[in-house]
Amino acid sequence: MPPASDDRADLLAFLKECELLRDLDDAVVEAVADVVETVEVARGAALYHQGDANDGIYVIRSGLVDVSAEWKGEDRYLADHGPGDTVGELSEFENVTRATTVKAAEDSVLLRLGTEAFQRLSGEYPEAMARLAKVVSQAIERTRFGVVLRISKLFEDVEEDVLEELQRLMTFETIPSGTKLLRQGDEADSLYVVISGRLRIWLQTRTTGSLFLNEVSQGESIGEMGVISGNPRAADVIAIRDTIVGKLSRDGLNSLLRRYPEAINRLFVRIILHHFNKQSAGALGRGVNSTGTFALIPIDANVPVAETGEWLGRALEAYGRTLVMDSALCDRSLGGTGASQIGSEDPRNDTLLDWLNQREFAHSFVVYVADNLASNWSRRCIRQADHVIFVAHAAAPPGLGDIETAIAQQENLIGLRKSLLLLHEPSVQVPSGTLAHLSPRRVGNHHHVRLRHKGDFQRLARFLTGRAVAVVFGGGGARGFAHIGVIRALRALDIPIDLVGGTSMGALIGSQCAMQWDPKEILERTLAICNAGESLTLPYVSLFSGQRFTRGIREMFGDAMVEDLWRRFFSVSCNLSRALVKAHDTGRLSEAVLASNTPPGLFPPKVHEGDLFVDGALLNNVPADLMERYNEGGEMIAIDVNPKVDLLSNTEYDGGLSGLKVLNSKVNPFVEPMNVPNIIDIIQRAISIGGLAHRETVQQGIADVYMRPPVQEFPIMGYANGPKIAEVGYDDAMRELTAWLESKQETREAAE
Repeated sequence: MPPASDDRADLLAFLKECELLRDLDDAVVEAVADVVETVEVARGAALYHQGDANDGIYVIRSGLVDVSAEWKGEDRYLADHGPGDTVGELSEFENVTRATTVKAAEDSVLLRLGTEAFQRLSGEYPEAMARLAKVVSQAIERTRFGVVLRISKLFEDVEEDVLEELQRLMTFETIPSGTKLLRQGDEADSLYVVISGRLRIWLQTRTTGSLFLNEVSQGESIGEMGVISGNPRAADVIAIRDTIVGKLSRDGLNSLLRRYPEAINRLFVRIILHHFNKQSAGALGRGVNSTGTFALIPIDANVPVAETGEWLGRALEAYGRTLVMDSALCDRSLGGTGASQIGSEDPRNDTLLDWLNQREFAHSFVVYVADNLASNWSRRCIRQADHVIFVAHAAAPPGLGDIETAIAQQENLIGLRKSLLLLHEPSVQVPSGTLAHLSPRRVGNHHHVRLRHKGDFQRLARFLTGRAVAVVFGGGGARGFAHIGVIRALRALDIPIDLVGGTSMGALIGSQCAMQWDPKEILERTLAICNAGESLTLPYVSLFSGQRFTRGIREMFGDAMVEDLWRRFFSVSCNLSRALVKAHDTGRLSEAVLASNTPPGLFPPKVHEGDLFVDGALLNNVPADLMERYNEGGEMIAIDVNPKVDLLSNTEYDGGLSGLKVLNSKVNPFVEPMNVPNIIDIIQRAISIGGLAHRETVQQGIADVYMRPPVQEFPIMGYANGPKIAEVGYDDAMRELTAWLESKQETREAAE
């Protein structure tokens, strides 16, 4: 009901002092006083709940209210508000719902400015109401900032009164995609915390130009070092999507330091350590995937992007609450107003951005599905996304589509995480032609999925959320048959294999795993290759010609390309000419396998662009460190079949050794036999020594599971023992992997 007339003077005096109306003309304040309604709420009662219809904003005249919000399934206390404070939201759109829950902590009296009344006043006093709406918007961002503070690990131990003061001192800004927030060399007068969106840090140098340093995502801060030290900005900071930040000035920081010196100093130590650890992890390839919003952009109108979004959304639900948002759902949610198609220059843009950010706060993942044309909504999808995924039919012409071309001309895609998703018909066994699709596009990754194939979309979801499972197979000659047993165990325990890397024998078996062949078929094919024998040749370059092995590998894989594999794959070779490790992650699969299986001295080196390439075991026998670059934030299983101790109990001899003498000891029953390894065993062991020296890096926490099957009793050239070795690998893997799964389950239960 409207306030009583005898309360008019007190009401006007109160309204003029509250933050919402403090800077407005008396005529505006009186107009507001004419339309506000008094609402009384008893202690413990709710003024409104999150998700309720939005009926306007409230100014607290007396009493105290608590504000809370659900964030990804959990209720979070945000703040309490007293006399003069504002709660609630304003919106130009219909059907907008409450973003928070407000309950009375004590008997309270509030003044409600209804949505319709606000709209009438906006017609009479447009400038004043725009300023009022800005104040409300800042209050909303302050509330959302409170959520971010309380979920961020950086702020988790900060006392509540410090957090509330930090909220009070913050102002809030929207940084459009592609815009610089900080410029290298400028004065450092403020620090920032990301509320929603994502920033990237670029260092400008005279020698290398722009050097990417790191990303800043929700709940992380940027700019504090310059404010503390007084030095100019050390790098450029650019928004790679529409981003909302909280801004704390140097004066605000000094105020916090005066009131809470110990708490703020502890906080800054934590922030600095966080930046250091994050930078170190990035330099080592140990990235953490914090992506939460994805844009699906069809390259042309023929791509079934809506269906793709539905399948991806269902797969993402396994890891958190997921929303699939297209323009139709946006319009329905906002009252069928065509809100989805408003442009970035529209006065309602901030309101729409705020509404979309509310959706992101309520969900772990949001999939923005673009229209089948280059519409405003399609462009907004890109500006809202942490990761842009261009979707194409694998069987369609591989050139750039009209939609992606139009969007690329209108939107700044530099610095954005971009991938290509190739859709295949359900009947496709092995993809083909991938390189032609990749050539005209600058994307970081590509993925293959079959339409309506649950397993393929689950694999995609694991990649996008940093949950992919990588398997690294080490070299070791015949002992590498243990890898086949590991693959059997992974399948038996329903542990997915999303990426495969390998060296030498590990590359041979890993490549077949990447082809999705079953373990029985891999065993048969590998036995056939290894038992085919090889032709001796004049030992000028090598003992064997390698022709049979080369022919067998090329027949096995045919025209298959690494880019065409369902499971991502790389092999490792050693560039003998330049003493470098080479990861083969593109081109013909057969050549990638051959490059990793050319033991120096036994087979002739492969020659590429004049350089010599030999067996990768020479430098990196279990390439777990390389796998980290391909599997951002995911899990890794590494299998090492190369024992540290080998070729023991040898017969001693003095000086040189005649091969005829050794041979005589083997065949003459009247001569004491000599236990001396043959030249092939010696060469194979020598090749692996460099990889053994590299082993410590695998053991020091890179791999989540590091397995060493007990296969040291089998000779390195004992290929006839392949089935037995595979069985040993299976038994060992079942024990190791079962224990790992049980440990993960215990960790999850302890966290719940």
